[in-house]
Amino acid sequence: MPAILGLSERVMSVRRMAWMVGLGAALAVAAFPARAVPTVANEGLCAAEAATQERLYGIPTALLHSISIVESGRYDSQHKAVIAWPWTVMAEGQGRYLPSKAEAIAEVKRLKARGVQNIDVGCMQVNLRHHPTAFANLDEAFDPAANVAYAARFLKGLFGATNHWPTAASYYHSQTPHLAAAYRERLMKVWNAPPNAAGGTQVASARVKPVPSAPPLRQVPGNAQVEEMRKAWRESAQAARDEAGRIADAYRKARVAEYQMRRVRFQEARNSLNTATRY
Repeated sequence: MPAILGLSERVMSVRRMAWMVGLGAALAVAAFPARAVPTVANEGLCAAEAATQERLYGIPTALLHSISIVESGRYDSQHKAVIAWPWTVMAEGQGRYLPSKAEAIAEVKRLKARGVQNIDVGCMQVNLRHHPTAFANLDEAFDPAANVAYAARFLKGLFGATNHWPTAASYYHSQTPHLAAAYRERLMKVWNAPPNAAGGTQVASARVKPVPSAPPLRQVPGNAQVEEMRKAWRESAQAARDEAGRIADAYRKARVAEYQMRRVRFQEARNSLNTATRY
């Protein structure tokens, strides 16, 4: 019996110690509450997501971020830099920088109620008319993570079709040659700008290299959505070539018709002159 009692006493002692440790931990938590996980301010949402997606898809450093600056950038007097704004709405040729996600969604709903369909939204200004299946709803469209991730996939698909990052980035805006060229010129200035240039943009680095902590560049496995984007790009490029061919053909036909008309008029004038001199 003494041995059994000793064992029971040791068990009770261990239990008391565990209770005291638990109580001490609880008191410590009460005295020193855990800090909340810091959230990213609105000003940094687009930049943070762009950096994440650049690493994920092997996009050159700051290229996606530079596109966001061109698309939704606005000057921030506090940071003295142009910063991509997540609650940006572009429609009817006018950019709207709303103060919150809820107000941005409300603005798009107002525009749609008036029949406006050509609307760009979010960090990357994804066009809701040309990309109707990009997001499940407006809440997702204005979610910086979803907005930038879709843009990254789209850009990666364009790179797969062109095998040239600057060209892919210019086609992100438009595949119409002169519009793409103008956009590329503007984008390259942002991408290559010194990080702390006066009135510059909030770009970490303009050099074409991976983020130091990023894994090596690798080919991201294709998926149905990327393949769909590539197919759409090829069809669009072919349509542009076909249209250019039709325009050139119409121009040639017009010149031939004009030449033939001049010949007819010349012949008529010559006949009239011959008739007049005969009499």
